[in-house]
Amino acid sequence: MSRVFSRGAMSLLVMISVIILSSFGVEIYEAMEHSHEHVMLVNFFVIAVLFVLSFLVFYVSRLVKLPSFVVAIFMGIAGKNLLGPVVGNNEILGVIVSLGATLILFSGGLEIPFSNFRKLIWKIFSLSFVGLFLTAFALSWAVWFLGANLGFVISIPVAVLLGAVLCSTDPAAIIPVLKSLRFKNRSVKDIVISESAVTDVVGTLMTIVFLSIAVSGTVSGGINQWYQSIFNIDSAIILVKQLVFGVAAGLAGYIFLEALLRVKRFYGREFEADAAFFLSVPIIIFTLALFAGGSGYLAAFVAGLIFHITEHLNETEVFFNSLVDGFLKPTIFILLGALVDLGSLIEYAPIGILVALIFMLVIRPFSVFMSLGAFKYFGKDDLSWNDLLFISFVRETGAIPAVLMLTIVSLGLGDISGLVEIGMWVILLTLVIEPMLTPFVARKLGVAEIIQNERPTILSDKASVMLVTRGKSVLKRLPFVIEWAKRHNVEEISVMLCLENNYTPEYEKEIEEELEKVFEATKKELREQGLPEIEFSFLSKKGFLHDNIEEIAKMDNRISTIFVGKKMLDYHLGEIKDLGIPFYFMD
Repeated sequence: MSRVFSRGAMSLLVMISVIILSSFGVEIYEAMEHSHEHVMLVNFFVIAVLFVLSFLVFYVSRLVKLPSFVVAIFMGIAGKNLLGPVVGNNEILGVIVSLGATLILFSGGLEIPFSNFRKLIWKIFSLSFVGLFLTAFALSWAVWFLGANLGFVISIPVAVLLGAVLCSTDPAAIIPVLKSLRFKNRSVKDIVISESAVTDVVGTLMTIVFLSIAVSGTVSGGINQWYQSIFNIDSAIILVKQLVFGVAAGLAGYIFLEALLRVKRFYGREFEADAAFFLSVPIIIFTLALFAGGSGYLAAFVAGLIFHITEHLNETEVFFNSLVDGFLKPTIFILLGALVDLGSLIEYAPIGILVALIFMLVIRPFSVFMSLGAFKYFGKDDLSWNDLLFISFVRETGAIPAVLMLTIVSLGLGDISGLVEIGMWVILLTLVIEPMLTPFVARKLGVAEIIQNERPTILSDKASVMLVTRGKSVLKRLPFVIEWAKRHNVEEISVMLCLENNYTPEYEKEIEEELEKVFEATKKELREQGLPEIEFSFLSKKGFLHDNIEEIAKMDNRISTIFVGKKMLDYHLGEIKDLGIPFYFMD
């Protein structure tokens, strides 16, 4: 209890410090105006503030056990005055937001195994197009109806834009939660993750169409007329151009990335400069798509999705993921928080909270059952009703809706009262409530179990090496480990299998039986050659591979080396040294 209190106290102290410093924001920038280089001073100072706030978001979120996005929003509210030069300049705000969204969607594409995406493509598209349209339409009506009955003046364009902006789910918020669950039906996880990435793109396209209508003023009717306008010839032309040129630019991005891989293969390794080219690709294709009238965001997503089917640049992607997760995503939410007036947020709390609850408990289940329920009636389907209920519960909004709200604000459309405030309440509540309850709901519905590490296994006191694996790659790598052990007079080889989300008793048994055959054949060969016998042991562990390796490394045993695949771990050199056991990375 005291530890929890101290964590809360430390977090509160950090927030109070940011608020106090922010209260001097106006004076700080006024003091800079007296310098000849005041523009540069202001810009550098604001960039430094964004870096520092992103750093604080990371650690405070771990102290208070809240999603980092939620903490980032509150950090933005606390540091509002320090971020004035950014949120008050539509051009700068637009550049930061567009850059963040491009790299976030590129990252979302990289997260999805293309083979899984292709296998479930019709269900994903049904949920991402039909389900998304139903979600947006129902949400727009809910916002407008509640606004009229609760005494809030919500315009039709604001209600329509909120539906389009908030209809997508966020892979950045969903993926970390799902990683802690082992699903009985792997398709459930793949559908949720794939849908979250695709709806980000489709929701963005819908928002672009509505923004073009709002700017041109071609629709002046009610909500129904706005949504009907999506199906007219003008909107169809916009959508087709966005899709065609967006996909084309995405394919070009894939070719650029393949060229980078060829350079890597030629030299036989990665270099620090590879990250520069890797980062440039989504930005270049975003620009190309935009120039041709296509969707730059779609281009970035497609390039990441297709690139996932090839060999990856491990060190480069580790750097890229750190940049996106550690800086760009928090920055988006920090800026969103800085745009909010705390008094207005409180004023819109009744409608914002009601919209969020209806969104999660009524609209999302309705759209899921309408878009996926048909598969249960037409043809064979492996999704149970409990699977659909679980998919209905996963409704986190996040980075892209925040980006789209910032984009609308940066366009200066006029009176958009309530858009940011209601959108903020929906984002906050979906991020606070759903990640916390997702494991409980999954277990209660019987669709998944929480991955928990077992107690560490005590190994023998003989000199030994360990080969760790997540699957059948162990059969390809084991002969090399055996030869290495023979040359170095190692007495025992341990194989640790951690199937994580791919675990089934049948798959575990299949791998164990194949390993036993290799073990027996090796022992027989050693006896025939008159060489010292090697003992083999097999461990199948629940939990995550990283965690089990760390548990084994902490024990007092005689493991001299841990063999692991290059693509399997993202350990940095310093972390490997801390474990105290040498690693041998294998192809």
